[in-house]
Amino acid sequence: MDQNLTPMNEERLAKYLLGESDPKETQLVADWIQESPENLRELNDFMAILAASKLPVDETLDEEAALERLNLRLANRTSVKKMTPIYRMVAILAIVFSAGWFLYHNTVANQLSARTSGQTLVQELPDGSSVILNKQTSLSFIGGFFRKTRHVNLSGEAFFKVSKDKAKPFIIDVADVRVTVVGTSFNVKSHKKEVTVNVESGIVMVQNQKGSVRLTAGEKVDIRDGHLIKGETKGKLYNYYYTNELVCDQTPLRDLVSILNEKFGANIIITNPAVESLPISTTFGDESLHEILDVASKTLKIRVVYGTGIIKIQ
Repeated sequence: MDQNLTPMNEERLAKYLLGESDPKETQLVADWIQESPENLRELNDFMAILAASKLPVDETLDEEAALERLNLRLANRTSVKKMTPIYRMVAILAIVFSAGWFLYHNTVANQLSARTSGQTLVQELPDGSSVILNKQTSLSFIGGFFRKTRHVNLSGEAFFKVSKDKAKPFIIDVADVRVTVVGTSFNVKSHKKEVTVNVESGIVMVQNQKGSVRLTAGEKVDIRDGHLIKGETKGKLYNYYYTNELVCDQTPLRDLVSILNEKFGANIIITNPAVESLPISTTFGDESLHEILDVASKTLKIRVVYGTGIIKIQ
């Protein structure tokens, strides 16, 4: 540096960059900048390091790359030995802040628990995936840079839209079943000791101790007594709890009855096995239970008998 150049107090530079200078101090810095290109370079260097110490929390930021760029930038500057005290302080704060934020973002901030009782819940997960929890459902999620997978424990029923990440499979453990995906949308339901998985898009792997199945859009698997029974999804009854619709498409009557019992808290039983597999194709929205059964009885030519605390289909 030219020994004839006017030195500038670094605290004054910091106040100038933070917009805290009074008019007199602002003018002093402005005059100093005009004095020499070297002064301008020094200001820019100081500004870059100060900015690094105030890194914003950006969900789209590649934490590792950002930290590496920061370390490289600081390493390429004047050696630490030649740094003035305020430069060293700012540089150290920048590294500590970045490392701390990185650790927090990939540990504590990548864990989540949610539980519902009498209402459904739409929940965003830390990895960008989303989930809709049905009533009486609990979920826990853990992910982050230090884990090889994104892991969920589920009890109840939920619809997942999984953010794609081939490097980190999305795994759901429910009852004794494991569901593994990369990026897809699907519904998982556990009731008593039975589990059902319906796939809306993408590819889903479902496995337990007795075997595994690969599902694609429009397919489902029912797990009963440990046995995996693969089939085709008939309509979209599984998503009634967040669409408020019962979409039947050649749907067996027994499947519709099962959902009606769940949706309305009813006790409907089919007493005539011959009608269990009768297919129905229609969509119900805000209709009452009585209205839905009335449509089903006329469409399928079945008899519905209402009793005290029980409804029989004959």
